[in-house]
Amino acid sequence: MTGLPHYPVHPNPGPHGAPQYYPPQPPYGDPMPYGSPQAPGLFPVPAGLVDPGSRLGARLLDVVIWFAGYVVTGVVPVNVWRDNGGGGVADAMLFGWFVAFFLFYFPFCVAEFGSTLGKRICGMRVVHRGTGRNVGFGCALVREVSWPVFSLVPVLGLLNSLWCCWDRPYRQCLHDKLPDTVVVDR
Repeated sequence: MTGLPHYPVHPNPGPHGAPQYYPPQPPYGDPMPYGSPQAPGLFPVPAGLVDPGSRLGARLLDVVIWFAGYVVTGVVPVNVWRDNGGGGVADAMLFGWFVAFFLFYFPFCVAEFGSTLGKRICGMRVVHRGTGRNVGFGCALVREVSWPVFSLVPVLGLLNSLWCCWDRPYRQCLHDKLPDTVVVDR
């Protein structure tokens, strides 16, 4: 029987005893077949992905919220301590609080709640691209630590932020590609 498609066969025969063949389906995670009538020849954007402008707004809001929280809970008390003779110990404590507050606000909130406060206000959350579920702490740590590290390299920091403007079909920035995450509407 050459020339027949090699699709899975339904266990129950169709009318007149003929086998029923299933046509191939697009792979899991594919938003729609490429070249479909909705987007001929283009890479379609899956429904629910957040546009780059909203992502940038949420990130800026997050940085403002994080910095304000860091100043109120760390800088002000440590400066009082430093003025009263804290010296180098106060500076070390301030740096330790800087790292701890960053880890608490960004990776912990993304892993535990799916979003930081800024993302929640803007109505978005971070999920794993393959499963659509919240990411674990390890993936959130890689994602959230990579964007300030990328920002230390002049061109790479700019490319990281702009990458989602031309990345198709999932609008991932470079810091999303490492742990394979996407930002979706809540």
